[in-house]
Amino acid sequence: MDAQKKFNTRLFLVILSVLVVCALGIGLGVYYNHLPENNPQRDQSSCEKAGGEWKLVEGTCLISSKVAGEVWTDGGQCQSGICFPPQLSEEQYARIQNSETLTNISGTCYADEFTEGCVAQVIKSTVSQTSLCYE
Repeated sequence: MDAQKKFNTRLFLVILSVLVVCALGIGLGVYYNHLPENNPQRDQSSCEKAGGEWKLVEGTCLISSKVAGEVWTDGGQCQSGICFPPQLSEEQYARIQNSETLTNISGTCYADEFTEGCVAQVIKSTVSQTSLCYE
């Protein structure tokens, strides 16, 4: 019985240790998530503390350092959310029309945040048939 008691005690300590580590991890995660710089989408105050710009109409926080005219590889990196592709050659357009995707493409951040209809865009450093008319 003495061996069984030792085994039960060790098992209890292992389970208790696992539970303590899990509780600490969850607690730290909740704390970290409530810091304004880690949750800028929560409200305007959190957004501004994180260095973002609160978009009242959409109720979202825009955090970006890329302004109109700067070169980047995805609309998510532009303040406007749109990255125009460069002037493409006829050969590149032909490749796109044949359902090819151009890779390693950099574009220019668009100045206006609100666009309607079809807008050509660089998405994750690629240009394809879909991204040439992306809404």
